[in-house]
Amino acid sequence: MPTFIAKDYLVKDGKVVSPGQEIELNEEQAAGLEDKVKPAPVPESTTKNEDRNPSSQ
Repeated sequence: MPTFIAKDYLVKDGKVVSPGQEIELNEEQAAGLEDKVKPAPVPESTTKNEDRNPSSQ
């Protein structure tokens, strides 16, 4: 599931999520929250290493 950053206080699974905390939501849930969440940045090491195929080196 994609990770988002809360921009407002939210409740998920009975727990409070404070602004700035990461929260996992599907795209439909995130769309329903509109401006209360923003996509979390993708770690740089993950995006660079996924494109590499170690067996081809």
